Amino acid sequence: MLLTLCAAVLAAQSVRPFAEERLLLDRRLETLRRILPDGPTPSADVLLVRELAEAVRLARVEIQPRPPVESGARGEVVHDLTALGGYEEIDRFFQRVAVSHRLADVESLTLTATSENVIQLAAVLRFPYGPARAPLPPPPESSRGRPAGVPRPTLDAFLRDQSLAFAKSDAIAARRRARRSPRLFLSELAAVVRERPVVLGYASLGEEFTVRGLAVGEGPVRAFERRLERGFLRVSEFLMAKQGACHRFEARGKSPYAGPDAELPVPMEDPFEQDPVPCRVDRDAGRRLVVKGRSPSAKDPGRGPLTLRLRDVDFADAFQALAVVGAGGFVVHESIVGRVSLEVTRATLDETLAAVRKASGAEISGSGPVRVVSTAPLVGRKDGPGGGAPASFALKRVEVRDLLAGMADVDPGLAALGPPGFLGRVSVWTKDAPLFAVRSAVLDAAGLTERSEEERRVVERRNGPGEAASPVARGGPEPRLALRPEEITVLEFQLAGVASAGGGFVAFAYAPTGQLHPYRPGDRLADAVVRAVESTDVLLETDEGPLRIVLPPLPD
Repeated sequence: MLLTLCAAVLAAQSVRPFAEERLLLDRRLETLRRILPDGPTPSADVLLVRELAEAVRLARVEIQPRPPVESGARGEVVHDLTALGGYEEIDRFFQRVAVSHRLADVESLTLTATSENVIQLAAVLRFPYGPARAPLPPPPESSRGRPAGVPRPTLDAFLRDQSLAFAKSDAIAARRRARRSPRLFLSELAAVVRERPVVLGYASLGEEFTVRGLAVGEGPVRAFERRLERGFLRVSEFLMAKQGACHRFEARGKSPYAGPDAELPVPMEDPFEQDPVPCRVDRDAGRRLVVKGRSPSAKDPGRGPLTLRLRDVDFADAFQALAVVGAGGFVVHESIVGRVSLEVTRATLDETLAAVRKASGAEISGSGPVRVVSTAPLVGRKDGPGGGAPASFALKRVEVRDLLAGMADVDPGLAALGPPGFLGRVSVWTKDAPLFAVRSAVLDAAGLTERSEEERRVVERRNGPGEAASPVARGGPEPRLALRPEEITVLEFQLAGVASAGGGFVAFAYAPTGQLHPYRPGDRLADAVVRAVESTDVLLETDEGPLRIVLPPLPD
C-alpha cells in the first residue's frame, strides 16, 4: 500500500504544468534558431563572419552574400569571402568557424601566395536556414495525453512548435554530419612541406584539391610526392616540369573530411612563405682561369700536403675546397668572380695561394686563421683578435649585414650599431676558426671599421661620411629553397673536383642551385651512396649497381 502511494506521488510530481512545458519549449526553440534560423539572415551571418575574421586578424575582409536558395525543407545562403592573412591566421579562422554556434559549411577554399608574404584567401561558405513554408513532421506523441484546461488554439500552436523543434533538431544533426571544413587540408599542407625545400604558390579545395608550387632538386620533389600519397590526401595526378634550378609541380586529387572535434596538429610553418630569389642558379659567368701548380718530379715530388683538382668552379668556391680539407679559413669579397680550373699536387698552402695570385691578380692576405681575398689592395691588414667560440661557416655571397647579425645571435656581445643600407656581400669558408677572427676578416673584406662608443660597438664605412647608426639586424628571411647534399640525385650530381690535405680525398659537386657540396665516402645522395673518392673519380653505389664518375681533364 505504501509503495503504491509513493509511486502515485512521484507520477504527480513528474507532470509539469503546461506553462512550464511552454517555457522550456520556447527556450529550446530559441537555441535551435541561433543554430538554424527560421529564414535567411544574411546580414547577421555577414557580421558573424567578419567578427570571426577580425578576431584572428585577417585583413581586407570582404563578404558578399548571394540570394537565398530553397528546396523543400532546405534553405541556404551562400557567402563569398575574400581576405588577406598569414597561414596561421587562416587556420585559426576556420577553427572558429567549425566551433561557432551558427552552422556553416565550407564549400570551397582557395589560397594564393602574394609578393607581400601574405596569402590571398577566397572561400565559399554556406549558411543553412529553415524555410518558412517547409513541411513539418507530426508532433511527437505524449503518454500523458492532452493537457486539461488548455484552449485548442494554444495547444495547436504548442504542437506545431514541438514539430518545428523536432524538425530543426533532426536537420541540425544531419547538417553537422555533412558539413565540410578545410582544417585537415590546411594541417596536411603544412606537414608535407615541413623541413623540405618546397614552397606552395596556390592551393584549392572543393570536391577535389589542387596544389601548385616550387621545389629544388628532383629528389625532394619525389620525396614530396611520396609524402603526399602516403598522407591524408588522395592524390590522383602529380605533374612537374623543370624551371631554372627548381621543379614546378601540380598535385590533384581528393581530400577526406575531418570533423570539428578531430585532434589535428596546428600548422607550425607557413607553406606559402615565398623564397626571396626562387630558382636562381648562383653560378659565375665571364672569365675562365686555369691555375696549374708545379708538376712533381722524381727529384722534387713536392713538400706539401695539398692536392686539388678542381674543374670550372666559381672562383669563390675554390677557397671553400681549401677550407673543407683544413687548409685554413677564408673570407672572399663579392668582387672575386669568374670560374677557375685548378690543378696542384703535393703543394703547400703558400704555394697554392701564390699560384692563384699569379694567375688571377687577386689579393690574398698573408697569414692568420682567416685570410681575406679581394680584388682591392689589402694594405696593412693585421690579424684579427683571437678568442670567441669556434665557428664554422659555409656561406656563399651572403649579405654582410645578415652575417654580422647572425654572429650577434651566437655571441650577444658582438651586437653593434651600423650605417643604414647595403653593406656588401662576402663568401665565408671556415672550419672551427675563432669567431672574433672571422668577424674581423668580414669587416676588413667589406671595407668597414669598428670603434667603441659608450660600451657599444659601432661599425662604420671606411672613409665614408658620418651616417646615423642603427642596430645591425637581418634584412630579410633566410632562403627556403635550399638543397641539402643528401637531397641531390645521381642525375643532378655535377662532379666539379676532388681535394686532399694528406688524408683521404673529398669530392665536390654542384647542386642545381649552384651551391658546391663536399662528399666523403659513406655520404648519401637521394638515390645513391658515395662508396669511394679517388684522385681521378668518384664511385657511387646506386640501386642499379656501381657508377663511376670521372673528373674531366684540365682544360688547355
